[in-house]
Parts: sequence; C-alpha cells; structure tokens
Amino acid sequence: MNKVNLVFDKTLSNLAGYDYGRKIYEEQVRGKIDLYQEFTIEFPEQIRGVASSFVQGFFANIVETIGLLATEERTNIISGNSRVRNNILKKLQ
Repeated sequence: MNKVNLVFDKTLSNLAGYDYGRKIYEEQVRGKIDLYQEFTIEFPEQIRGVASSFVQGFFANIVETIGLLATEERTNIISGNSRVRNNILKKLQ
C-alpha cells in the first residue's frame, strides 16, 4: 500500500511552520511513497490543528514534482479528526 503514517511527539496537538512541514516531509515521507500513484498520509489522532504554513511546507515538494491538480487528486488524508483532514485539503489549494 502506498501509505505513510506520520509520527509526532505525543505532546504536539497542532502543527505549524513551513520549515517544520518541509522537515517532516523530508524525514518521514520522501522516497517512501510513489507520487505517481494514489497515496495516503495518515496523521496521528492527537493532531487537532494544522496551520496552512505547515501544509504548504509539507506538500511543497509533492506539488513541485507532480503539480497541484495531481496532488489534490492522488492525496488521501487519514486522521482521527475529520476537521484536520478537511482543513489540510482546503489549505492545499
């Protein structure tokens, strides 16, 4: 399955920062999923909020590689918090 489960410090409930988003992508995602297929990124349940700066940093390389439209079409976000999932997809645009 083309999927990555993100791992964050248990004390974190909100994610913010372009540079932090890029760092998490580089450390936990790059090279682990095929961007040319549908892929899934799972956020842990403790994450309650995701700032647009984090989303933009996290998805920067993906969008540069396959484009915004393909990123939107191929990305599945799983989160125990449906608000997080919806917010990430909105902030990607």
